[in-house]
Amino acid sequence: MTDVLDRDERRVAPASWHPSMGAPPGLRSPVAHADSTTTRRSGAPAELHWHPSVGAPRSTLESGRSADADSAPPKSHRRNVRSGPPRRRALLLIIATAIALSTLAARLVQVQMLDRETYAALGERQGTAQWELESVRGAILDRNLNLLAVSDNLPTIWADPRLVTNPHQTATALASVLDIDIGVIAERLASDRHFVYVARQVSPSEGLAVQELQLEGVGVRGESSRLRPNGDDFARGLLGAVDIDQNPLGGAEKQFTEVLDGTDGLEVARIAQSGMPLPTGIELFEPASHGDDVVLTLHTQMQWVAERSLSTAVDATRARGGMVVVMQTDTGDVLALAGVARDPDTGQIGPVAYNPAYTDAFEPGSVAKSFTVAAVLEAGLTTPTESHSTPAAYAFADKEFTEPYSSVDRQMTTTEILVHSSNIGTIRLAERLGAAELQRSLRAFGFGRLTGPQDAPALPGESRGILRAANQWRGTDLATIAFGQGIAVTAVQLAAAYNTIANDGVYVTPRLVLGSVDSSGALRPADPAVTRRVLSPQTAGQLKSILADVVAAGTGKRAAIDGYRVAGKTGTAQKPSPDGGYSPDTYTSSFAGFLPADRPELTVVVVLDEPDEYRAGIVAAPVFAEVAEYALRMLGVSPDA
Repeated sequence: MTDVLDRDERRVAPASWHPSMGAPPGLRSPVAHADSTTTRRSGAPAELHWHPSVGAPRSTLESGRSADADSAPPKSHRRNVRSGPPRRRALLLIIATAIALSTLAARLVQVQMLDRETYAALGERQGTAQWELESVRGAILDRNLNLLAVSDNLPTIWADPRLVTNPHQTATALASVLDIDIGVIAERLASDRHFVYVARQVSPSEGLAVQELQLEGVGVRGESSRLRPNGDDFARGLLGAVDIDQNPLGGAEKQFTEVLDGTDGLEVARIAQSGMPLPTGIELFEPASHGDDVVLTLHTQMQWVAERSLSTAVDATRARGGMVVVMQTDTGDVLALAGVARDPDTGQIGPVAYNPAYTDAFEPGSVAKSFTVAAVLEAGLTTPTESHSTPAAYAFADKEFTEPYSSVDRQMTTTEILVHSSNIGTIRLAERLGAAELQRSLRAFGFGRLTGPQDAPALPGESRGILRAANQWRGTDLATIAFGQGIAVTAVQLAAAYNTIANDGVYVTPRLVLGSVDSSGALRPADPAVTRRVLSPQTAGQLKSILADVVAAGTGKRAAIDGYRVAGKTGTAQKPSPDGGYSPDTYTSSFAGFLPADRPELTVVVVLDEPDEYRAGIVAAPVFAEVAEYALRMLGVSPDA
């Protein structure tokens, strides 16, 4: 059998060659496949068929010419051609697989072993949520457990501006039910923040109205707020205030904040992918603890009367302001503590936001003569009935003093010196006593000292007043301090000093707090007021009688109350001038006293700052009578027999 393999080279395959024998001599690599379906005649040349697996035909490879169309492989075959030996491709695949598995193994080692705690914590955070449980601030109560300040829950309107599809329309709807300008609301809704307040702590009716609007991106939630059942101005200086976030700003709210503040709680729970807590997923629950209530010594009705009467007097006398203190004699409990002032711009009169009775010191004037007389009586240097020469003018040191309401020389008993408020008579009594002893006695009455325990402030900003050491007194100091100038006191100090006389000579520290009430309703009483003896009962009894005569027949007649014997003293003092000396036109007018005189229950002090009518017997004494009479009825004190 003879087949022609390559006509171009004119090489004839041996007759004995067969395709199964490999490539004929002269061919490098082509492999010819006989078509098994082809039937050949004996002696006809064999028809060779090219296969893509054998590469290009020899004639094309060697001649560099393109194979003709008949000999070129079909396009579909060319697209499926794979390059490179099979072993190489397998090796690359193995290497790539090994690298991928190694990387995965390294990552697993990092996550499961090296950074196990970090990723465990991350997973824990992503699967749990925590909420702070807000505590409730304790209430402030009066002595009868009536509410003065209490925490409540009020609606707060908030929004997520990202979810508000139509800010102007939403602002218009909100402005229709809230007392806020539409422009203000629109500006808040235009924020790029995720959370904004629209209106905080609105009324319950406003909160309900917003809920009924069902506005997209707008919500209502409860927020803790502070309410004053008697109004924000009632006992404003004593109670103080808190801001909208419940941070104390002053007064009792700040002073007793450690008692009033509770402890916030905490809840930790597992959450679903949607963020909702799982029903059984609570991991930690620490409930919030309620703050304790503070019980003040204040009597609500007496405080209201004191504020009303004082405001009326300040208005009527065109005074700059005034103070009233009401104390319970035996306990030292402060039942009323009022302070008002006139706005210099508008002329309106209203309560001040601090406690002037504790912080504002003033020269007391003649109201201090009672303590000079008490010291001389206690020292045994005079008696109530001893007669004294009281000239109309008297020289002391380098100054000549004159009586303000008398131009004649007189003989006056010790009692009359106080009843008629004689300056010169008081100076002559003080000369017997001396500076050191007078200063010691005044300090024993509480002047120059703080009224809190162990000489600490009873309220923030409390003033000591002014009482210099005796070795610092010069010139006329003994004379002027004896009748109430050159010394400065607070209204609370003055009340405590007069209360000492009323309490049979025993000083009782003024007290503002009765105790606290815990969450179970149990009352923890405050420590009783600290006391000390200043006068003997005999001297105190003599002073009670003399001061009762001041009201019955002296300068304090307008302090009298029908059915009760009242003891007290007027005080009219020139105010120091900023340029030195004393102003001839500005005065402090005061009245201090107690009642009933023979069995005291109450001590009351009234102070008016710069009234146009400065005589204390005319302007301050009537306020004392009005406040004291109401207080007697509130306490159920029976009239004198």
